[in-house]
Amino acid sequence: AQRLALEERDGGCASCGLPGSFAEAHHLTWWSAGGATDLENGALLCTACHHRIHDQGVEDRIDPPPSGNVTGGTVWFIPPPDIDPRGTPRIGGRARFGWPAAA
Repeated sequence: AQRLALEERDGGCASCGLPGSFAEAHHLTWWSAGGATDLENGALLCTACHHRIHDQGVEDRIDPPPSGNVTGGTVWFIPPPDIDPRGTPRIGGRARFGWPAAA
């Protein structure tokens, strides 16, 4: 059920938009560090984006969904200073491509 909800919210890889069949669940706070396995701590990422985020030290966060929206929320990626000294957050998921949330 969580996987389906992630696909509805993110529309596939939350970073590059590859279809959900190519994506895997990513814990924003790593499960090895006590991160929960839930929608508020997860995003779908393809293998390449998943490795890039971990290897480059990209921060990520999910803004909470609007009230009553179970699968909503907005995924953001914050590049490290060596990539973007200003740390400008980049929107991810369906919102990155202007796709409406799944019904």
